[in-house]
Amino acid sequence: MAEIRLKGVRKTFGKVVAVQDVDLTVHDREFVVLLGPSGCGKTTLLRCIAGLEQVDKGRVFIGEQDVTDLPPRRRQIAMVFQNYAVFPHLTVFEYIAFGLRMQRKPDSEIEKRVKAAAELLHIEELLKRYPAQLSGGQRQRVAVARAIAVQPQVLLMDEPLSNL
Repeated sequence: MAEIRLKGVRKTFGKVVAVQDVDLTVHDREFVVLLGPSGCGKTTLLRCIAGLEQVDKGRVFIGEQDVTDLPPRRRQIAMVFQNYAVFPHLTVFEYIAFGLRMQRKPDSEIEKRVKAAAELLHIEELLKRYPAQLSGGQRQRVAVARAIAVQPQVLLMDEPLSNL
């Protein structure tokens, strides 16, 4: 994992200030939870870090690199969303492997990483199932496994445990 630094990050939507001048450092391997009421900007801040929202002001650093103007695919970030999407036509194995296939990893590496992520989250017995055969908590663990499998520099989670 890598350090995340935010310097004066601001994000507005029209006249609504969603994130106001945030300075924050999350150290390497540190686990940080953002707490606040609904609508206070927690998800927007995560989306700014991930590059899914462009900041209006300020800078975002991952490690030593200023990623403020980089697209999400170049930030080496994985994100687990509050409303996780599991493709209905893919097995759990195929879903976890999806990001690795996009990275063009060899099949042997994909097999190894998928099994390691499944073992970590205790979902090995689910690898051949389809989403319709899973509970909400199982689907959420599958989404976390997919994020972990790509071994990102930063793992962002937006309410990832709400169904567990």
